[in-house]
Amino acid sequence: MHAGKAPVVVLSGGADLSFSATTEAEAMRELMLDLGIDHEAMLLEARSRNTLENAGLSANILKKRGVDTIILVTSALHMQRALAKFKDKGIGVIPAATDHEVLRRPGWQNWLPDTAALDGSARAMKEWVGYWVGR
Repeated sequence: MHAGKAPVVVLSGGADLSFSATTEAEAMRELMLDLGIDHEAMLLEARSRNTLENAGLSANILKKRGVDTIILVTSALHMQRALAKFKDKGIGVIPAATDHEVLRRPGWQNWLPDTAALDGSARAMKEWVGYWVGR
């Protein structure tokens, strides 16, 4: 927004209200307001519960405004799956991945088992399964 790359931003993501009183879209709106983004430049999609719904509901909002290409901002780990879902909905995508993960240990220590590696493997597996099941 500040860089002038997008006149409007769609903040997308619902919530399981039994665990959270705030949707992902609302939480992102609060952050963007704190960063000085005008509330009128933000469109909220707060019903989606997964990537497929996120892409579909966001695409509906975008198409009503005549938008057919977006800058998609999401986790680097999640980008491949999100990109595929938005393309399936007829939206052109310029990927802008965030939170790239970097190991900070010397080479031989990367072979030692630890809980962080197990967590990373589980998250990667979720993305691959989600990508292939959704195809």
